Amino acid sequence: MRVIIIGAGIGGLALAQALHRAGIEVSVHDRDRTVADTGGYRLHLDGTACAALRRHLPPALYQALLGSSAGDASFRRFAVLDHRMRLLAEEPRERDETLLVGRIPLRRLLTYGLDDALRFGSAYTGHEVRGDATVVARFADGSTVHGDLLVGADGVGSRVARALAGRPTSHPLGVSGLAGRTHLTDATRALLPAALRSGPALAVGPGGIGVFLSVHDPVAGTAVDATTCTDVPADVEPGDLVWGVNAADRAFPAGLRSAAPMELQRSAAAMLEGWDGALRALVAAEAGAVGFFGFHAADPDGDPTPWPSGVVTAIGDAVHAMPPTGGRAAATAIRDADLLATRLIEARTGTTTIPLAVHGYERRMPAYAADAIRESLAPLAWMRRLSTPGTRYLAHAGLATVATARRLRRG
Repeated sequence: MRVIIIGAGIGGLALAQALHRAGIEVSVHDRDRTVADTGGYRLHLDGTACAALRRHLPPALYQALLGSSAGDASFRRFAVLDHRMRLLAEEPRERDETLLVGRIPLRRLLTYGLDDALRFGSAYTGHEVRGDATVVARFADGSTVHGDLLVGADGVGSRVARALAGRPTSHPLGVSGLAGRTHLTDATRALLPAALRSGPALAVGPGGIGVFLSVHDPVAGTAVDATTCTDVPADVEPGDLVWGVNAADRAFPAGLRSAAPMELQRSAAAMLEGWDGALRALVAAEAGAVGFFGFHAADPDGDPTPWPSGVVTAIGDAVHAMPPTGGRAAATAIRDADLLATRLIEARTGTTTIPLAVHGYERRMPAYAADAIRESLAPLAWMRRLSTPGTRYLAHAGLATVATARRLRRG
């Protein structure tokens, strides 16, 4: 069996690792030139994603992941704040295994041992399913690759999924985000809101603007001691405040998609006029990796794979795009990879066929993917509701009541 994976993001690489470890031939193609050519910031991997990676990664590689991830102390609760950094509500985190890791370190780690299977600078342009139930993928340099299964892991706007569905598999939400990382120094640490000492926060303010805030400081403490990662070195990032200014598209100045990072940073600070002064200073301080992102989502009530199961399928944001406001996209893509890999390993042993393996994945995935999309959309709804002074006043009582009710239901 040979599997062709389009996209070397988190889901595509997790699938490649699982198949490679099981002895299945795999090739991974990505238009990026290097593994570090990626957007994104810190990722939240829940217990399900961690269990999947532990099953499919070599033990030394999973140990390196632990040694690259911030420890539990950095995420004990999630807070909702107003634009003056006053606490509206808080939600304690459930005590399951959670890893908080930078996107670039995780992407680097997931390439470990794949070697010749990785084809960076390889841009997919199309594919053809042949009469013998095999598939040929075509690339921009004129090359082709022949395989038994093609998997689109090429994210929002996936060419693979669009070719299968005959239409885009997600739609823009009319909301975008300006995001960046402010380097943590003695001066910037002194400006951090107190609420961030125990976990991330979403601040909501006038005009439907929301600001996501999270301290990512694995240097202060990783899930395991990074020095124990001797076979596969850990990749420990320096400390940063990760921030994202989210608002309706009309709230942003025109032309930001092509703007330089410094202009993006100035625009973010300007949009927070009237907000807490320390927060504005943090957004305006020395920062790295500032970017502008449009939010997309698939329909949580729709069919994410509206095509007959066969020898081409897709995983991750290619089929269930969701905004970053829920922190669920990477974990859900890893869950896809785990489910599909498990089915394909069964097909390799002869207990099922590749189309039936794909069908099993496409049948089970929609339920958990829809939950993740809905959870990711919820903060955007709160941003809209809390955009006026009256509703923000009521939220001091209302959000606290919601949080208390959720804790009671769990108890």
